[in-house]
Amino acid sequence: MIKLLSLSLLFVSCVMANMFNFTEIRYSDSIGRYIEMNGQIEFLKDGLNVSYPKVSKSLEYKNDVLKYMDHSKEIYLGEIQQQQIKSYFDILILLYKNDEKKLKEMFNIIIDAKKMILIPKDNIKNYIAKIELSKQNKQLKSVKLFLKNSDKITIIIDDEIY
Repeated sequence: MIKLLSLSLLFVSCVMANMFNFTEIRYSDSIGRYIEMNGQIEFLKDGLNVSYPKVSKSLEYKNDVLKYMDHSKEIYLGEIQQQQIKSYFDILILLYKNDEKKLKEMFNIIIDAKKMILIPKDNIKNYIAKIELSKQNKQLKSVKLFLKNSDKITIIIDDEIY
């Protein structure tokens, strides 16, 4: 019961707003570099939008359809890349909606005072090794994805927009 309460408290801040500014830091093991981008994420009734205004790129995920736009031009992503991004977005939506039942079905969950670690159980474990969620004052502050290919993606929630 304590774990369920902790899980609920971790995600309470996400339910209060539906749009956030964030900083994304990607580490690519293949090139040995970090890339930092600033963006906005908006949770919709049936999906989400992620935009990177400074580089005019955006992703829309709605009704299981993913669109990637680069300077107002739709770009085709390969099937494997699309599936990985969709899975990643599905996880973000589950976290936002605080779907504890589905999270427990998909992950082994380890909780301590400052963070929660999600270890994938199903097919996403083929490309995601683990997800680390950090909180501050009971609010979700960052999501770190540790990918199987040694790449890392860190999303730092800067502030709520509305």
